[in-house]
Amino acid sequence: MLRHHKFRPYIRRLHGNEEAHDLITQVQLSFYTNLIQNKEISKAYVLTQRGFSGHVIAVSSNKETLIRKALEANSKTSDFHNWTKEIQSQILNAQSDATSTPFIDLNNQ
Repeated sequence: MLRHHKFRPYIRRLHGNEEAHDLITQVQLSFYTNLIQNKEISKAYVLTQRGFSGHVIAVSSNKETLIRKALEANSKTSDFHNWTKEIQSQILNAQSDATSTPFIDLNNQ
């Protein structure tokens, strides 16, 4: 993985084999997975972070909701691209601290 992409959040389609760290996201993940399996919806999107394969931060049926949720959680900017750069730089700067985790959590901010 290239250093300029390391730990950067991004949005992609739901694959079905993901897991989440918190209960709310786990329930949402199973809800959207069941909807896709029952063919009630055709696709769902997840906000995830590079360097953590299969770990989901947030899930929704469209990208705009994920972007809005990420920017509302803890952001000084109104641009998703700039927000991802902020998160990545915060994690890389705090990486020397052994007690911090590089994984972000939108529900506990």
